Amino acid sequence: MVQAISNLKLLVNQIEQLADDLAKKNGIEHLAGPQGHVLLYLDKHQSDEIFIKDIEQFLKISKSVSSNLIKRMEKNGFITTALSQTDKRRKRIVLTDAGRLKLPLLQQFHQDMREYLFKDITCADLQILKKVSQQLQTNIDSYKLEAAQTEEQLLKPQDDRTAAGACERDSAPF
Repeated sequence: MVQAISNLKLLVNQIEQLADDLAKKNGIEHLAGPQGHVLLYLDKHQSDEIFIKDIEQFLKISKSVSSNLIKRMEKNGFITTALSQTDKRRKRIVLTDAGRLKLPLLQQFHQDMREYLFKDITCADLQILKKVSQQLQTNIDSYKLEAAQTEEQLLKPQDDRTAAGACERDSAPF
């Protein structure tokens, strides 16, 4: 099992290196990762109002990480924010013309990734890969849920009797 995890980590690193190389080849160095995924997500959901919360859920990242990502993308000129058409208290994320210009390059990048990664892999093997990937994701989600519940239990205040007893012991003069 340890070897399997080690091999998986090495494979992930090699996939990231391939992605970096292909991104450079396609002229989208900074879009091979989450920024590119956000551009494609915004393009796919053009008719919807998309908010930072949607990006958090789509990429499965925290609020602070998504906020920094959005700031970087605004700075790079790929997106802008605008007031929601339905709730003026909220800001929606909008794809800019510069962001739209990158879409064909991103699509070519993803096509290249699929061609290189899945070359000579049968449809049956791809189905197995999909099934295993989904189970890995389920296991990770389960761990995160358990960890959140454990943290919640640790942060939960003790009942009044126990808390009061602890306070009395803590303030004893000896």
